[in-house]
Amino acid sequence: MAMKTATPPGQRNGRYHKGHVAEDLLRTARNLLDRETVESVSVRRLTREIGVTPANFYNHFSSIHDLLLQIAADSFVQCTRQLRYFQRNTVTRADALKAALSEYASFAQRHPQIFRIMFGFVPNAISHKVYHNAAIQAFAALLEIVYGRKMLHLHDIEGTRKRARIGYGLCAMGHGLAMMLADGLLPFDRKAGQGQREMIEDIIDAFIHNELHEALTRPAGQEA
Repeated sequence: MAMKTATPPGQRNGRYHKGHVAEDLLRTARNLLDRETVESVSVRRLTREIGVTPANFYNHFSSIHDLLLQIAADSFVQCTRQLRYFQRNTVTRADALKAALSEYASFAQRHPQIFRIMFGFVPNAISHKVYHNAAIQAFAALLEIVYGRKMLHLHDIEGTRKRARIGYGLCAMGHGLAMMLADGLLPFDRKAGQGQREMIEDIIDAFIHNELHEALTRPAGQEA
């Protein structure tokens, strides 16, 4: 009878290659996040999946939160690239904004667990420099779409908030819509993707055409 040869720990499932532990950990975590909740991602689970010891994890990441915030940072970098693409390849900045917020909502639905990590799951995430810088760059790109010029100045955050009120408001509105759509709180009778895009575009048009001011100043009981 032939003897079974034990597979070395670093070669289980063909996923781990020496010298690529960090990349394998990140890839495995992303795969888990697309199938399960963020709470299921742990050092023990990840190292078991790729066939290394838990101690090896800490050669690459200081904690599981460090790894999760790296995933979030990578997602913000991709978000910035997408925003720049819309900025370059749409006819107007309004079109770019509509495309950006539609994609933002779609991402939240495709990757709800990564979306959680990007926005609030990890306490004090702002202290993680890589994550914080990536998030800032994405927000800066969104503001440039709205205003057509650089608006975010890190040396004058308070001034930026005053000068870019509409940008902050649109960001908050887009985030709220994305969360509601991801949680299934805004059902659609028609094909979901098309209905969502139309709704987001209509809301942005309402901002552009100052419909909020018209609604608030219209006499009570008077129809639009």
